Amino acid sequence: MTRKIVVQIQQNELSAFLEPDVVEKLKQVGELVLNPYDRPFTPTELMSHLGNASACISTWGSLPITRDMLDSAPKLELVAHMAGSVKHIVAAEAFDRGITVLSGGHAIAESVAESIIALILAVGHRVKLVDESMRSGVSWKSIAMEADELRGKTVGFVALGMVAQEVIRLMRPFHVRFIAYDPYMKREKAAELGVELLPLHDVLKRAQVISLHLPMIPETDHMIGRDELRLIQDGCLLINTSRGSVIDEQALIEELRTNRIFAALDVFEQEPLPLNSELRRLPNVLVRPHIAGVNPSSRKRIGRSLVEDIYRYWHGESVQHGVSKVRLALMT
Repeated sequence: MTRKIVVQIQQNELSAFLEPDVVEKLKQVGELVLNPYDRPFTPTELMSHLGNASACISTWGSLPITRDMLDSAPKLELVAHMAGSVKHIVAAEAFDRGITVLSGGHAIAESVAESIIALILAVGHRVKLVDESMRSGVSWKSIAMEADELRGKTVGFVALGMVAQEVIRLMRPFHVRFIAYDPYMKREKAAELGVELLPLHDVLKRAQVISLHLPMIPETDHMIGRDELRLIQDGCLLINTSRGSVIDEQALIEELRTNRIFAALDVFEQEPLPLNSELRRLPNVLVRPHIAGVNPSSRKRIGRSLVEDIYRYWHGESVQHGVSKVRLALMT
């Protein structure tokens, strides 16, 4: 019997993830049931397709595979989510039923890490401030003289997941010192990464650049609050590309008003960031609309790597980008 692979990605977005040679490789393991619409499937449409499907491919905006859908999909063996977190795309019962779940988080991590390096260098060299000064006709020299190098700085991480580890790899040529807070990281692993593990408050006090990599779970809600922000040293850059809720945003705004620290933010407590947010006007903060991990290159990288994993799965090889039920609990 022919193996069926349901592809939820809508028609007008398919080529952004699956290049022609990748589609051909996918066809080698099964018959593709493509979404013919420039919209997501409806629940009824998806359920009807899953009835005899062996695999389902999804991405941002795709319908979640609920418990009811799992009940109607007795042949389903594999779910490949061509995005990051799978927490809201597949019911937890999928893991109990032995369904293999894949995520494109690894490919996104590479883009986010490169984006973090860009933010650090842009803030350190005062790119935004000098550009605005040049455009306004004001002398740029005083601002430019305040610029500083990344080289030799102490960089602190709050959590050491995939993105943080990729940032460390990219940052090594700058000869920086790495410190981190992560209660789940084994010291042996941290030593391999070249990172000194410290209590949270020590990381906040000692780092000259701080990058947050926390999941959005109850324990991390406003984990960086008013007291924690006051521990950060003058001139420090605080970067958040994880989730907006991990910082008390109002407390951060109050701290930024003092011009004591800098911030670079890709995520916010309310998204999209309200037009009247003071974060849009403060000169010592860079703001971006939650785009650190999404670009044409990362989407194609996600598609290629997960199709490789699908191919491995049906050729009896170990997948490289599987998600465990334990890891699911830490996803946002």
